[in-house]
Amino acid sequence: MLKACLECIAGSRVDNEEVDVSRRMNGSSQRAPPWPVTQLKNEIMFVLPKQLSAGDEITVAGNMIDNPQVLTVSLLTGSMSPDYQNIACQLEASFPANPTNQNRLLLKVIQNGNDEAVLGDYQSFLATELFTDLSFKFGFSIRVSRSYQSEHIIDIYVGESFLEQITLKHNIDDIRFLSLSGDVAKVEMLEFKFA
Repeated sequence: MLKACLECIAGSRVDNEEVDVSRRMNGSSQRAPPWPVTQLKNEIMFVLPKQLSAGDEITVAGNMIDNPQVLTVSLLTGSMSPDYQNIACQLEASFPANPTNQNRLLLKVIQNGNDEAVLGDYQSFLATELFTDLSFKFGFSIRVSRSYQSEHIIDIYVGESFLEQITLKHNIDDIRFLSLSGDVAKVEMLEFKFA
């Protein structure tokens, strides 16, 4: 019985051919990229388990260190490694302890190395209004634009509250990584709901 469980988890040889777990479960095989090497200070990187599509939701929650200065969450493009020159969505919260950019939120898209700030109602909030303690929770929900069926929109949530939406400038199939960086103490929850 133990051998059968291990073969199911790790794969087994059938007629001298290696069979992986995903092939046993759903009949097809798609390898995830290798675990990415992070480039930012105190960065925690996750590989998305599948390509995103309309109706998908991602939620990540955790805690910051005492007296945080900055917290950043990003959805990055890339194939085998993250492409920091093409970030589909990046939300940065700067807190009063940060001497340069105090108590603000910045939502941006990076396309081919060019930063583009996303303007919106979210800019009226202070970071300390949305993060009242050291905990954080971010949500991303993917949907198709009502006006243009070929465009995808990401709805962004902080806690349970809607923050802003952005129209994707990158191909939705290219988004493969979720990154948290800055003053992160611990990620306690990562949840994917796929349509």
